[in-house]
Amino acid sequence: MNFRQRITRYLIGLGIGTLVVFLMFPEHDWLGWTPKKRIMEQMREVRFDIHKRAECQMNCLQINLDQIQLARKEGRVDFDKSQVKQNPRIYHVDYGNMALLVALSDTAAQLREVKIPGKECTCP
Repeated sequence: MNFRQRITRYLIGLGIGTLVVFLMFPEHDWLGWTPKKRIMEQMREVRFDIHKRAECQMNCLQINLDQIQLARKEGRVDFDKSQVKQNPRIYHVDYGNMALLVALSDTAAQLREVKIPGKECTCP
């Protein structure tokens, strides 16, 4: 048996073993260690406040608290638009056509801005 055959058999066995593990544990979050998932998890676990400007924007854009909670649960962090080197860290969370700016510290998260492309609000 040459080296190529050994590598092929090894890779086939590795693939079958990986597939069996995925099928045995379907409820496991395999990508829970990624930075986007960890930030969203932290955002859900700490105390959550809404800034007065964000409240005004929510009223203007007709967004209710349930939609904000859903965005906190299922949104995606855009690190290119976020400011992670300052304190508190400002994260840009996209959910559908809605964008949230959330200030996150170790103990609290504060919704600072709510945006919907194409709609403008004049809030101070």
